[in-house]
Amino acid sequence: MVSATWLSNLSEKIAIPDTAADTNEDSIRSNKDLDPTNVEGRTWQTYNFFLVWFQSSLNVTIWNSGASLIKSTKLVYWQTMIASVIATLIGGLFVMWNSRAGATYHVGYPVLLRATYGVWGYYLFVIIRGFVAILWFAVQTYYGGCLVDVVLRCIFGHKWVNIPNHISESQGITTRLMVAFFLFWLIQWPVILTHPTKIRHFFTFKAIALPWATLGIFIYCVVVGKGPGNFDLGIPIVTKPSQVGWNFMFAINSILGSISAMIINQPDVARYAKKKSAPLLPQFIGFMLSKVAIQLFAMVAVASYYRVAGETYWSLWDLLNGILDRHWTAGARTGCFFVAAAFGIGNMGTNLFGNALPFAADMTGLFPKYINIIRGQILMGVICWGIVPWKMLKNAQTFLTFLGSYTLFVGPILGCMLADYYFVRKGNLHTPSLYTRSSNGIYYFYKGFNLYGCAAWVCAMALGIPGLAAAITPTKYSASCLHMNYIGWLMCTIAGIVFHTLFSKIGKPAIYPPGHEDTPTTFEYMVPNNGFFDEDEPINGVSSINYQPSYSSSYEQSDLKDQTVTEVISLENLGTSSRD
Repeated sequence: MVSATWLSNLSEKIAIPDTAADTNEDSIRSNKDLDPTNVEGRTWQTYNFFLVWFQSSLNVTIWNSGASLIKSTKLVYWQTMIASVIATLIGGLFVMWNSRAGATYHVGYPVLLRATYGVWGYYLFVIIRGFVAILWFAVQTYYGGCLVDVVLRCIFGHKWVNIPNHISESQGITTRLMVAFFLFWLIQWPVILTHPTKIRHFFTFKAIALPWATLGIFIYCVVVGKGPGNFDLGIPIVTKPSQVGWNFMFAINSILGSISAMIINQPDVARYAKKKSAPLLPQFIGFMLSKVAIQLFAMVAVASYYRVAGETYWSLWDLLNGILDRHWTAGARTGCFFVAAAFGIGNMGTNLFGNALPFAADMTGLFPKYINIIRGQILMGVICWGIVPWKMLKNAQTFLTFLGSYTLFVGPILGCMLADYYFVRKGNLHTPSLYTRSSNGIYYFYKGFNLYGCAAWVCAMALGIPGLAAAITPTKYSASCLHMNYIGWLMCTIAGIVFHTLFSKIGKPAIYPPGHEDTPTTFEYMVPNNGFFDEDEPINGVSSINYQPSYSSSYEQSDLKDQTVTEVISLENLGTSSRD
């Protein structure tokens, strides 16, 4: 009895206030981080969205993938460069497309999923994304530890390198690397404890610092190696036309797969936009510039330094350690220190943007009574140790193949979300219905599950299973199955769009709640009203009368803290809208 009382008291103390607009039993429990972002919380301006993708691509994972692109594809350098540009173009388009719903209705990924899969069905797809975020957070933290290891070697030299090892070789990590991992994990806590409305300043700093570090290591390798020559890296190159074609598609798919998680995360950041156009073209440009540049720089740098060392360094920390092994001078130590430190800082931003924030949003959607964004990010930081990434990476090829192929589960989710928003609902959401489990709610479907949406995901995902199996154990499956994996992400994502659109033609989901069947369904008709009808109760101060026009620069620049001014703006907008 005492124990039950103690637990009850603890539950009440740590519980987050329920912000549900209605308190009836059909209301979905919510909190401020799940509610639509109000005007005061929309702090991200146009340049912030340019910088968030510009800085995100400047990280050690993208460097490593660019450096090893020739190795993994066995294509000549110019073919891999073309594949990089094409993949980045496609990825940039998906970034824009998936940002729009979050930017226009100011809700994140877990809430938007309710429209696609139902107010109960969305849980599965929140868990799927959260699982991969956990794994990648741990891996990125380990990568950050490898960079800290280089930083400490530059500072302390042999005193750091010769630290005695007291950990068994079977564990896949040394005492030295464990200390470096712990230090990186500790250093990134200030970033983990920052809310998305404020973290944009860190991304701005990263976007300024990282290009100089990238350019520095690139120039050094090119100068000492006298250029990349003919990009000879000591590996065989495929020449058979059919194999070249499939490997070319594999290169495109690999690049898209490496960023697929961040593409699907877009609503969690776009919801904080001051205007709905801010996350669209600016993100596309920032993404294109940095993604192509760092992959090409890495490829050229590795090929150039191969001419010096006669050895290929596929990871950035191995390259920096290789430079220190051959050129132990004050200049080399200083340069490697700044490059490793800059990329280490960059990994913190990537870990937050690509992993911690999405996981926190997912946990907020699953446990709104106890988890908000900050608590979710803290939970991610704690779970990191339980993943023991060094043991997973000990069998790196199998693990990384699984992570790359795991996007086959994520791609169809993205495809279904895009189809639901653009083709099924034509950009029209009813925001209050996203927060209720009433059987009359338009997102209740069949007992809370959109069976047609779930079936579309299953069908699209099933197309990628043979390719996934062949990628993990290629000797047991035919070349045709393996080729399916070479186009896995693209195939499954597009299949998700097609299946969801076709199945919705059969299911014919309601676009508006009862009593509003005659409301026009022209594209984004509900956007000027934030997805609310006049009689709907506001949620987090957001309603049909406080829409912020995306075209008015004078209003965008102000904080809009004066509610009277906001209402005047909104009424003027409503008066000139297309609603007749």
